[in-house]
Amino acid sequence: MSKLQKTIQNAVKNNIEIIESERYNSKDPMVTIGKDDPTEQIIIKLLTSERTGAPLKYGMETLNPAEDLANKNFNNGIRSLNSWQFRSSDNYFNEAAKTARDLKLQQRINLYKQLHNLLKSVIQTSPDRIVKSKGAIFEEVAKLIAKYDKLDATEQNYYRKQVDSLYELAHQLNDGEREIRTNHLLAKCSISLYNQEYLAAYVWLYKIYLLNKEMFDTIAEGDDVLRKALKTLRQYLESETGLKEIEDLPTMASAFDLQMIFIDHLSAIYDVEFLVETKMKFSFPVYRENK
Repeated sequence: MSKLQKTIQNAVKNNIEIIESERYNSKDPMVTIGKDDPTEQIIIKLLTSERTGAPLKYGMETLNPAEDLANKNFNNGIRSLNSWQFRSSDNYFNEAAKTARDLKLQQRINLYKQLHNLLKSVIQTSPDRIVKSKGAIFEEVAKLIAKYDKLDATEQNYYRKQVDSLYELAHQLNDGEREIRTNHLLAKCSISLYNQEYLAAYVWLYKIYLLNKEMFDTIAEGDDVLRKALKTLRQYLESETGLKEIEDLPTMASAFDLQMIFIDHLSAIYDVEFLVETKMKFSFPVYRENK
């Protein structure tokens, strides 16, 4: 490493520490390039701005070199949220918030962090408790949407309708609507699989079977694969939970494979692409402006 490279590297490191310290003290630091700055200082400041996401000012112009990264993290957060990868989604939104300087993007990030919490609570809460225990959260999010003044009325109305739609689903879950409850269980199963909680995934699949028992049993009468899978699943859960000691337990299909078997049969039972429908119901698609 040359002397110049080492000097630049050390200077950037020191600047990053200063900026992080200022942020810790609730300041919003900015990197300013002076008209008389030598080339070495300009390079140091450009690198500092890029590494920290701090706005870069030159004359009357201000540039955020990390705005595209904020947008990328925001979009990744939405994709993760709508796949129910809540931990990943939360991380993406937090990273986006650190580097976003555009006021409209900041408001969208804040909105989606609230939608993230709302969707997570709906999926993780027992169906008969969502309306009672989470109703206030729906009202709070709906009210907050109106306060995001950088979003035009069309975009605000779009997200308000999205929240209202999820609230309607919450009422259907509370009323015991079988298809919606099956969607809800499938979402829970998918989350367990993503988190590698395989026993929990098997439990959610068995709950899906019990909720749709008559139809699954009818199909199983003519489908040996499904019949054996259901029998093994029941025996596996009895063994794993200690309800019954079973010797020579048959080989259990992977939770991923069993979920796909269930999805195929649910699609036939309800005459829809069941996983696609589930994701449509329990998600918050991003608003797209008409060009």
